[in-house]
Amino acid sequence: MIRTLGGFALAALIGAPPVLAESVGFPAVPINCAIRPLQVVELAAPFAGVVRKVFVRPGQQVAAGDPIVEFDDDLTRASYEAALARTELTAALEATKRQQEALGRKVDRLRAGVEKRVVSQADLEAAELELALAIGAVGRETDLLRLAGIEAEQARIALDKALIRSPVAGQIGADLIDAGEAPTQKPIAVIYVNQPLRVEAFVPTAGLAAFLARDRFEIVVNGNAAKPVPVTLDYVSQVADLSSNSQSVYFILDAPEMIPGYQCVFPPVAG
Repeated sequence: MIRTLGGFALAALIGAPPVLAESVGFPAVPINCAIRPLQVVELAAPFAGVVRKVFVRPGQQVAAGDPIVEFDDDLTRASYEAALARTELTAALEATKRQQEALGRKVDRLRAGVEKRVVSQADLEAAELELALAIGAVGRETDLLRLAGIEAEQARIALDKALIRSPVAGQIGADLIDAGEAPTQKPIAVIYVNQPLRVEAFVPTAGLAAFLARDRFEIVVNGNAAKPVPVTLDYVSQVADLSSNSQSVYFILDAPEMIPGYQCVFPPVAG
């Protein structure tokens, strides 16, 4: 069966002539690697403003949904309350509706008078114009109430976003905004997802086939060859690094006791 990794068939790699692997010393050479966070989340501010409170500190572990910072929302709250109040001001709308109804009855009477030839056509047309203006006034007041409702909803959403929560579980980095600061182009916090970790192996391109053909993948961390740590193959980079003539292969490392930055190598395969 053919497995596909990084956009090419693994079977084709394994089927490469043995001379190729032996000519570059595979699998008898160690492969350097780096332990990195699985994900680095740069938390951006949803809008411009001043930070009122910071709930975390660098190095703190957070869960998804934990509060990170809170923005000053006094002006936004005032805008929300003002817009909400405008949605309840229906007196003008009710008055224009009553005026429209009254003018509608007046137009009906004048039409009847015109038919009986006791009212002039000019009087009817003037009344119809007043009715049209009243209908427009009702529509205008209705639109103003609808607009106030939209503004209230916008302000409510802004209030909800004033409290920034962590989208992931991870560790707060050193680049953390302070209370009283206003974010510009920098993130308000950087969150490192370290469980699990990602391992990047730097494999010489000529030896990639032999490396991927291993029965299992283990790394030696901080020189502790007596306790190799298993890793799980994730994916192969689509592009080789021409400057080093190598290709990155990525693994998942599930080891809560380890942190990014530890030194690691893939030891040579015995035999």
